[in-house]
Amino acid sequence: MAESDALQKATARLSAAVDVLENFIGPLFGEEDSVVSLKQKLHSVQHERDQLLLELNAERARARRLEAANDEVSDRLDAVMGSLRGVAATG
Repeated sequence: MAESDALQKATARLSAAVDVLENFIGPLFGEEDSVVSLKQKLHSVQHERDQLLLELNAERARARRLEAANDEVSDRLDAVMGSLRGVAATG
């Protein structure tokens, strides 16, 4: 009977130790899942940021082209207006 009693005590201690270990490890796995989730969200946000940066750069380039075209048209209009004033003054 002494062996049976010692075995029961050892089993109870082992069970208690496993419970303590589960209580300790359980939240860590939950946090790990949260970390993985946060890393995935961060990756997604970084990818979106990179896409937005590409779009912003493309729009800036387009704005520069439009500004250059506007300047060219403005210069041509000034030249035409100057020619028309010259013709009107001589006529």
